[in-house]
Amino acid sequence: MEVSAVLAGAEDGVVDEAVAVLALRDQTDHHSPTAQERRRDMRQLFNLVLRCVREDRAESIITPSERIAAHCFAAGVDLTQLQGSFDVLAEALWLHLAGALADEKRIEALRLVNAAVGAGKDAQARTYVALAARGSRPGGQPAVPAEDGGPASAAARPDSVAAAAVRTEVVGRVGVITLDAPHLRNAIGARLAGGVIAALESLRARDVRAIVLRAAEGMDVWSAGHDINELPRGQRDPLGYDDPLEELLRAVRVFPAPVIAMIHGTVWGGALDLVLSCDLVVADETASFAITPANLGLPYNVTGLLHFLGRLPVNLIKEMFFTAAPLDARKARDWLLVNHLVAPDQLESFTLELAATMATKSPLAIAVIKEQLRVLSDYQPVAAQVYERVQGMRRQAYDSADYLEGLNAFTERRQPIFRGT
Repeated sequence: MEVSAVLAGAEDGVVDEAVAVLALRDQTDHHSPTAQERRRDMRQLFNLVLRCVREDRAESIITPSERIAAHCFAAGVDLTQLQGSFDVLAEALWLHLAGALADEKRIEALRLVNAAVGAGKDAQARTYVALAARGSRPGGQPAVPAEDGGPASAAARPDSVAAAAVRTEVVGRVGVITLDAPHLRNAIGARLAGGVIAALESLRARDVRAIVLRAAEGMDVWSAGHDINELPRGQRDPLGYDDPLEELLRAVRVFPAPVIAMIHGTVWGGALDLVLSCDLVVADETASFAITPANLGLPYNVTGLLHFLGRLPVNLIKEMFFTAAPLDARKARDWLLVNHLVAPDQLESFTLELAATMATKSPLAIAVIKEQLRVLSDYQPVAAQVYERVQGMRRQAYDSADYLEGLNAFTERRQPIFRGT
């Protein structure tokens, strides 16, 4: 039996299974779609994939996926949620096809389904990146200040509307992701984080072998850190698992190809966690690095501290966290935070050449080596009672008056007065 015929006959079962999985995932979201809406959307995606399988050409899914993405972007739907529907559909499809087809047909089915789903997700990611780069901002969310404490620009005032911009390009087998939101000093909020995640997905679908993450040319701030106005003001973990910065860090760390941070300018707060989550760092002498949660009364999380422990000695980590003072480029090189320190006029060419060299090596070998190193460094056992005690201490900190004082003082551009309460 043809793959498309098996697929068509499984439509109701696949849609039902996918809708059930999505319902379980969304059960804690009060704004999640209704069951009828989920079923309608999933059937639409199913028919797009079926069309590609029948025609044996993934291109058929691109234009409809772009339209869906544009509609969802305008409605403020997160890209990861949108692409999660594709992932759930692909898994349900494969479970049904695997039991109905012989080995040879099963492999062919997997090829067709993966090609269609990959093309659809790539089209969605490119659409999100393009719309963000044009300055669109779903829901009219205001631009917000960031962790570095620098002077606020006119565009960063609450009545301003601007999107965090992310640009992508491919140079040979190297993907380049450029943070280009000068009005926000590349502050990392939901829009910027989602843009970078979308860019990674798009470049992964194009089979790039290495990534360079950089700021736009001419910026003297690589990133100002976490958007402060997106942090909750007490009663909730400010760096929970679903925080946009945390999602971005995971996306970079699990990306199967090397990710190189190319640093010109200053790196503040959560942006340093992003830099350390990259596989290598190349910087010029304008670079400096500061981790600033102590300026805000913000209790950093265990996962984030593990990222630092995987790259830096404990005494340096303590000094950086306890003082919030910047580490200049030369000291960063001496402490091995930076792999290579080069002249500003050589930064781009050196980084691209390094990435191009990696892109000539075995992608399968690199992917498994990177994943093994991530698992060995990220998953350190912690006794349950120890973790609960630490989380209790963190909860006491983010529910404190000091935490609110830190956020208020930052917004008001004054020095905070911490009372330890």
